[in-house]
Amino acid sequence: MYTARHLAAGADGTARALRRRGRAVWPLRRRDADLGFAVAVDRTPPDAARALARWQRSEAVFLPGMLGQGPARHAAAIAATLRMFDRLRRGGAFLAELDRRLRADHELRYAGSTKDRNDPREIERVFVDAEVDGRVVAKDLWAKLTWIADDACDRSLRIRFSAGLEQLEEWMQASDLTAGWVDQFAARAFPECDAVLRCAPLRRLLAQLLQRPHRLSERIVYNNAPNGGAVFHHDAEPGQLGVVFSQLEGHTAWLALGKRRLAALLANDRSPRAVQRAMDALDRGDDRQLYRRLNRDAAFTARLAAHGALFVLRAGDVILLPSQGIDDVAWHSVIALGPRPSLAHSYGLFPREADYPMAADPEPR
Repeated sequence: MYTARHLAAGADGTARALRRRGRAVWPLRRRDADLGFAVAVDRTPPDAARALARWQRSEAVFLPGMLGQGPARHAAAIAATLRMFDRLRRGGAFLAELDRRLRADHELRYAGSTKDRNDPREIERVFVDAEVDGRVVAKDLWAKLTWIADDACDRSLRIRFSAGLEQLEEWMQASDLTAGWVDQFAARAFPECDAVLRCAPLRRLLAQLLQRPHRLSERIVYNNAPNGGAVFHHDAEPGQLGVVFSQLEGHTAWLALGKRRLAALLANDRSPRAVQRAMDALDRGDDRQLYRRLNRDAAFTARLAAHGALFVLRAGDVILLPSQGIDDVAWHSVIALGPRPSLAHSYGLFPREADYPMAADPEPR
């Protein structure tokens, strides 16, 4: 059973007929590529056993409605963040926005701001230090505002929270203490984090899937705009166990499946040699024809949907993306849906020391 049905590009009449019957039909359009339409079909959440089986196969785990009333309880904070992104898109100052949000915070101290002139996507990076009782306990924590794409037709924005020198990937070696303060930075700047962190059913499921102490770190706040979204990629970073993506407002469409299954669908035949060639091509990332097939080919989008890899997320939905190695990872792409930019949070899953408290996470309820 598929979570969403795909309609071919140009099927406007069918789309209108479905809408007249009360069905939500979403145009799949990203960076001017017309990929057809998506129609939600099945929103039945998986039970724990099925979720575990998908996780172990490195397949995306779609959890419709997982956040329950969380987005509604944090509606004011969500609305404030959406207004903030509108101001930033019009050229507003990121530092000024963070200053308003953290003005009353006595532990996070402004330490500077920069812009990387060599990165056309970066808009502004703001640094803070964490100070407790007059002593600096964590330095060089940062929030970075960027465009999602280096493409003028995609006005999607994101804010990533991390620490240390990004070029040296110091965040990969961050201690639980430093990572915890980065997580506090994100949670204090964006109170709607609680809609995810306080979701007891989600936290219980993550504990069952991971079977180890973990933290939700390297947090990203997404504002996907119409005609925007992320092209196919993976998150197989050293030490990262997976990703939790939570939709807080609006809708997004996802194409998500395990790398091995994606390679099999890309291969001209299903022989092991052909599949391995496809996996190698995915790793290289330099094949323009492959890029177009993955991201701009409506027929291949339909093929993915026919194999259960198309998901439509709305406010309150979560999708989990396992990352168990370079070949055992969920590849995915995102397409913004609807007439307005949406809001979502993405948190990486990382192991933590068993005796280190999750200071940045409130108690689930």
